[in-house]
Amino acid sequence: MKKFLSMLAISFVVSGIASAEEISAPEEKIFDDANEIQLEYLEGNKFSQRNVNNYNVHFFEKVTDNGVMSYWRGLTFTRAVGYTNPRKDGGVHHDSQGVGLGAAFMLRLDKKVSGKLHGSLDFSGSFMLYNKAHPYDGRAYGFLWRLGPRLAWQFRPEDSISLGYSISHFSNGLRKHNPGYNTLGFSVGYTHSF
Repeated sequence: MKKFLSMLAISFVVSGIASAEEISAPEEKIFDDANEIQLEYLEGNKFSQRNVNNYNVHFFEKVTDNGVMSYWRGLTFTRAVGYTNPRKDGGVHHDSQGVGLGAAFMLRLDKKVSGKLHGSLDFSGSFMLYNKAHPYDGRAYGFLWRLGPRLAWQFRPEDSISLGYSISHFSNGLRKHNPGYNTLGFSVGYTHSF
């Protein structure tokens, strides 16, 4: 029986069913590898009694790109400065400063506007770990969500600079005890492809 199976396997190879010519070569990547760094300032929404501003640095690495949408992964570093004054506490100011670091992802819808100018819509999320509870009476972890447009100027084939505007939401995702806040702001970015 073993001899029969061996002969059968050899005949398949010889007949070309498993020949190297029929095995297609892997497709080449249709995108350039790219890294992007963004420096961002987000101002707190004072209408929610949460006056917390964020100074963020985002580092992203492009994972995939189909020509319209790209997926990026990376890290976010944030320095939060400000205070909260919830109505339930009679408007008392509570320190809500903190430093955070977390894994991030970004989805980007990209469109060439003209020549070297590109426009995109970016959506990103970061899972943040903080050095203490943030904001006041929160947890030492949370999610930072951002959405907004970006304009990029590709000044060399492998390099571009960009300006973005974002609305963001920060919260810990729990149904109870979730003192989140919203921010608005701008970012500048630099992208290098290789």
